[in-house]
Amino acid sequence: MKRIMFLFATLFVCGALWSQKTVTPQVLTVVYATSDDGFLNVRERPSSKAKVLTTLPLCFHGLGRGILLERGEKWSKVRVENSIEGWVYNKYMGEQNWYSGNGKPKLVAKQYYTPLYTDNYADEGPKFLPYGTVKQGTIIADEYDADEVEGYYVLKTGHDYLFIKKEDVTVE
Repeated sequence: MKRIMFLFATLFVCGALWSQKTVTPQVLTVVYATSDDGFLNVRERPSSKAKVLTTLPLCFHGLGRGILLERGEKWSKVRVENSIEGWVYNKYMGEQNWYSGNGKPKLVAKQYYTPLYTDNYADEGPKFLPYGTVKQGTIIADEYDADEVEGYYVLKTGHDYLFIKKEDVTVE
């Protein structure tokens, strides 16, 4: 009986330690095609024989058009056009992180699906267009401007901007 109790106690402690393992937060990474033909197939499964769901173009205004969801050894899962999730071949995928980790305050998504926006370069309709969503807890960026556009943080890179509503993130 003592052995059984010891076994259950050991399993309980191991389970508690396993459930408390450190989880590295996801960082916002935008992705784009780097292939010579200017696009990258987004496939239903991680296979060159899988159905093509859509394509991911080269950088548009210096900004990737997809969001990295999961990195694999040869294939990565991405979200494109705010709703299509599929797999791209890493060899032809470029990426850009928006968090450098240099210790500045960082923006962290606080909604389950936190929306990001991009500028409407056509200047027709609303100023910002939906770009994509990231899950709650994702580190969005650590280089941003809080005063440039009322109600939004402006995420900055060397090429272009993304925008996020101030109410959708916390500053940590």
